Amino acid sequence: MKTHTIKGVDILESIPQLRDSGIYTYACDIARHHHERWDGKGYPDGLEGNAISPWAQIVSLADVYDALICRRVYKACFPREQVLKMIGTGQCGIFNPGLLESFFSVENQLFEMYRGLPETQNVK
Repeated sequence: MKTHTIKGVDILESIPQLRDSGIYTYACDIARHHHERWDGKGYPDGLEGNAISPWAQIVSLADVYDALICRRVYKACFPREQVLKMIGTGQCGIFNPGLLESFFSVENQLFEMYRGLPETQNVK
């Protein structure tokens, strides 16, 4: 599981047309660092704090929220209140406090968007 970050970068690097795109650097950074943690206990590089790019931090939090709030083939969705508690208390990774503040300020809107999608009708 922990190798998917490096393998993602390898895949992106294998697409010659992407290298000339303005998003290439960002895409590679996100692929590699979206499992880094604010406290430095993430992977693959053990980056800490602001050494993690803002875009990788945002994707990391979005990835955790999506994984918790939605059903997966291997698990049911968690109730919204539990998701927010898990994210807020660091049970699913440690996030930038400023990013968490921003996230919680718009989470209600995110939740309503999720409830409006056909594939996420089971969010609680």
